Amino acid sequence: MNDEDLSFDELAETQGEMKRSTRRGRRRAPRRGGLLRRALPVLLVLLVLGGLVYGGMESYRWVTSNVSVEEEASDFEGPGHDEVPVEVAAGDTGTDVANTLVEEGVIKSIGPFVSLFSNTPDAAQIEPGIYSLRLEMTSADALNALMDPTNLAGHRVIIPEGKRLTQIWEQFAAETEIPVEDFEAAAKDYTSYGIPENEAGTLEGYLLPGRYDIYEDQTAEDVIEMMWGRMEEELTAREIPQDQWHRTLTIASLAEMEVRRPEDYGKVVRTIENRLEGVGEADGSPMKLQFDSTVHYAAGKSGSVATSDEERASDDPYNTYRHVGLPPGPISAPGANALDAAVDPPAGDWLYFVSVNTDSGETKFAATWAEHEENVKEWQAWEASN
Repeated sequence: MNDEDLSFDELAETQGEMKRSTRRGRRRAPRRGGLLRRALPVLLVLLVLGGLVYGGMESYRWVTSNVSVEEEASDFEGPGHDEVPVEVAAGDTGTDVANTLVEEGVIKSIGPFVSLFSNTPDAAQIEPGIYSLRLEMTSADALNALMDPTNLAGHRVIIPEGKRLTQIWEQFAAETEIPVEDFEAAAKDYTSYGIPENEAGTLEGYLLPGRYDIYEDQTAEDVIEMMWGRMEEELTAREIPQDQWHRTLTIASLAEMEVRRPEDYGKVVRTIENRLEGVGEADGSPMKLQFDSTVHYAAGKSGSVATSDEERASDDPYNTYRHVGLPPGPISAPGANALDAAVDPPAGDWLYFVSVNTDSGETKFAATWAEHEENVKEWQAWEASN
């Protein structure tokens, strides 16, 4: 039978069946292993998480076995035992102090101490020096001990600016157990400390004034070495050539003794230089300094303002009323302000100055003798009324 033997309806039904059969034949066959493919990502995620957990557990076991976290962060129970000296240096931070305390066995770790230090405003006021502490203290007790100046070991001596060697030795002897004779003997060979040989043949003016902590076993030589070491640092910091150290210290010491107010130091230095160079009214001829302070030094006196005719007539090389130029060397211990003035004095044409008020230290400077005479009259009037 062929298509011609079928009716139109039968033919249409037959073709429909053929199309449906063809569509069914084109469907994809079921995939093999479909369940495994869907489960594989889940398995991979589980394996990664398992690895991380295992690795974390192993890391924790290693850290807890090799690093004692609790021990490093803990503190001694205190209150401590046996005394130990601990030095706090100038400029030390809280961490620096903590490291020193750990090294000396005072505290167990730096963490608790640094935390306390950072949260205690007054801790920043801890003074440099050597403190008497105890082994195995709590961080809080150690910090409190450092904030108490009574725990400073040895003797604290404060040398004011403008003191001469004889006064410095007397003060050290009075406040420590080192005799004046020890200082005098130790000062004789001044070049042994590294001080260049100078015209004056002494270390006068070469010892920096300031605060010094002197400990029980220190000697006069130790004190001199310490004071000169600080002065050398000041000279070096200002980039003063070594061959200018003596001149600079001499001028700075004169400024230290001639006026009381630091703002006047520079004017005194400029006046010194102007007199030595003969500026202004000097007309190119060097002038004598005529400083009472140098006459006092020659006479072994201090404290008084005026000098006598006899003292001013002395032939002592430090008598600047008699001799032109600078004295042989410094006449006192200059401080930082006087050193700054000696290095960088202000510009000016001053040749004279006088203190017009001894109480306040007010000083007036003048470029001419006529102006200076007026200032002297003001000083005389003040003296008469006081």
